[in-house]
Amino acid sequence: MANPAVISRLHGCLRTVASTPPRLIASPPAVKGGASQKRASVAIIIRLRPEHPPPTSTVASSVASPHTSPSTHPVPLSPSPPSSPRTGGLPEPLKHAQAGSATPSTASSFAGPPSVLVQLEDFFAQPWVNAPNTSVEILYIKRATRASDKWSGHVAFPGGRQEPDDESAEFTALRETWEEVGLDLAEKDWISIGQLDDREITTSLGKRLLMILSPFVFLHTSPHAPIPELQETEVASAHWIPLELLHAPLARYGHVPIDIATRLAPRNRLARLALKFLVGKMDFKCILLPNDPVATGQMLPPPPPGTRLPDLKLWGLTLGMTLDLLAHMTPKSAPEDLSTYPYAVAALDTPLTGREGASTTAELAPFAPSEASIFPRFSYPDINFLIWVFAFRYRRLLRHPSNAATRPRPPDSPPPPRSKVNWAGMSLNAYYAAVRKALVVAIFLRACAALGGVVAGGMWLRGKWLARRAIVAK
Repeated sequence: MANPAVISRLHGCLRTVASTPPRLIASPPAVKGGASQKRASVAIIIRLRPEHPPPTSTVASSVASPHTSPSTHPVPLSPSPPSSPRTGGLPEPLKHAQAGSATPSTASSFAGPPSVLVQLEDFFAQPWVNAPNTSVEILYIKRATRASDKWSGHVAFPGGRQEPDDESAEFTALRETWEEVGLDLAEKDWISIGQLDDREITTSLGKRLLMILSPFVFLHTSPHAPIPELQETEVASAHWIPLELLHAPLARYGHVPIDIATRLAPRNRLARLALKFLVGKMDFKCILLPNDPVATGQMLPPPPPGTRLPDLKLWGLTLGMTLDLLAHMTPKSAPEDLSTYPYAVAALDTPLTGREGASTTAELAPFAPSEASIFPRFSYPDINFLIWVFAFRYRRLLRHPSNAATRPRPPDSPPPPRSKVNWAGMSLNAYYAAVRKALVVAIFLRACAALGGVVAGGMWLRGKWLARRAIVAK
């Protein structure tokens, strides 16, 4: 059940996304022999679920204006399972959207900000939206397990790589969502809100830029839940996750261990063993989500009675985009997380108690931590300390005045002018630069310590041998 303040804050968040131009990043240069397209798009799909959906005849399903979707055919509520992947063609609304989309050089939404804002006002004025038991949910998918997919089995948003004939980054998100989960986001029951800032997909330690990811936000305007129809080769399951499970105090946190040695030396087994001993493991913070799928790619036997499926782990890029969305919902009076140590998240894990704590929780929730709080840490404390030592540029970027444009503001205030510089990306690059320096220094110090130990041991053995030899000579 969502607090009415959360619904109001979601309204302000979506208005901000619709009226704020995103920061766009140029595509990385193509590598010889690599993929020609270096861009991808995902769809962040939001819906409001009432406790008792009103009858279909009384629903104001015309919230989305014709500017949002060129089609007026509703999404079927009970589609039949697909017999084969949907790669042969696109639905009519998407074909029309492709024909009338923006030029390839832009990544703007189909509807201009004024029409989107009007649609949002009409949608959030409906009684069922403001009902006390209406909850906010976000759609996540668990990717199918495939040996060729580096994101195999991960929790993600629907989306994928941009194809050469895609008219825009937003059309890529529409097409991939249709192919993966069978939802036509160009239908009249959807509002294309806008785009969040582009994100960089890099190698493990941020040394090389691989791809640019563009996240787009969509809102479902019907009280009746859309039913995903999954492409089983791409998606294992789909999950509607309540927004309250993504922020304090109900969010549950865990860790995802990453074998950094395998990524630094993937082909040399001896080097991997040495690196594993020298640097340990890298841990990413994650949010644990309930594993209650609303649709599955394959018909699996039900689990035995009393058993519980393992929690899903929301981490990495998908968690970063989620926090980017939640950051627009944080009120101006909420505390800012500009901690010098990027893993300081005590405010996340410590729920407030007592009368004062309860009122403060209601006032500030949902509290979105900064992305600095989910940056990785290592299993060896000295490496974390070295990262802190070398992260002076990262901390300076966090405090840069231009970051004020990305910080929370009152819902009714006009959006500030956006800087053309991607300060979040620069902060991330500066942090991973500190990680690389810390690893080099840590490996060097450990190698020196190991060499010193070997030399000291050899000298000790030699001394013992000389002493014994002197005794024998006497």
